[in-house]
Amino acid sequence: MILSAADVGLCFSTGGSITWAVRHASLSVGKGQLVMILGPSGSGKSSLLYLLSGLRSASEGEVRYGEQLLSGGNKHTARRLRFTDFGFVYQQHFLIGYLTATENVCVGRSRQYLGHARNLLCELGLESRVNAYPAELSYGQRQRVALARALVHSPRIVFADEPTASVDSKLSVSICKILRDYCDQGGACVMVTHDEALRSHADGLYLMRDGILSMHSASASE
Repeated sequence: MILSAADVGLCFSTGGSITWAVRHASLSVGKGQLVMILGPSGSGKSSLLYLLSGLRSASEGEVRYGEQLLSGGNKHTARRLRFTDFGFVYQQHFLIGYLTATENVCVGRSRQYLGHARNLLCELGLESRVNAYPAELSYGQRQRVALARALVHSPRIVFADEPTASVDSKLSVSICKILRDYCDQGGACVMVTHDEALRSHADGLYLMRDGILSMHSASASE
C-alpha cells in the first residue's frame, strides 16, 4: 500500500464541548488506484483529506505513507513529502496573482518543468491561456491550473478536494479521465467529491456522512 489510515479521527474543542469532524476512519490506497470519497458538503471529506496528507495531525489513529508515519511523525519529513511525493488540489486554488498560469503550475520548481506545465494546461483545455494571469481566468480555469500544478512534478499520490466543483459536466469527465490516466501510469489519487456521476472512474469507493467513513459495497462500475 502507498497510503493507509487506521481509525483516524479529528476533533475540535469549542466552548467546552468536543466536536468530531472525522471519527474512526480507515482506508488504504495502492499504486494505480483512484480512491473516491463521496459525500455531501460538511460531511468531513476535506478534513479527512487533510489528515491523509499530513496537513493536519490526527486526534486519534494513525496515517502511514509506506512505512513512514505521517500522523504524529517528523514534521520536517511530512513537509518534504508534500513537496516531492504528494500533489494537492484544494477547493480554493491559491494561485499567485502576479504569475502567469504556466508560472503558477511551476511555482517553487525549476524552469525544466515549464514545457510539461504547458502540455498539462493544453490537456486541460487551456492552450490559449498559458500566459494569462489569474485575474484573467474564470474560476473553473483557475481550478484547472491548480490541477496542473498538482501533477507537474509527477507525484506518487494526488489529493484532490472537489477538483470538478466549478466546471461543467463535460469538463468534469475530462478532469477525472486525466486523474484516471495518471493512476493507470502508476500514480495514485484520493479524490473527494459530492458528484455521484463521477463514481465510475474510481477503483475504490467510500461514502462519508457526519464524519463517518464507510466503504461502498457496490463496485464503482455499476
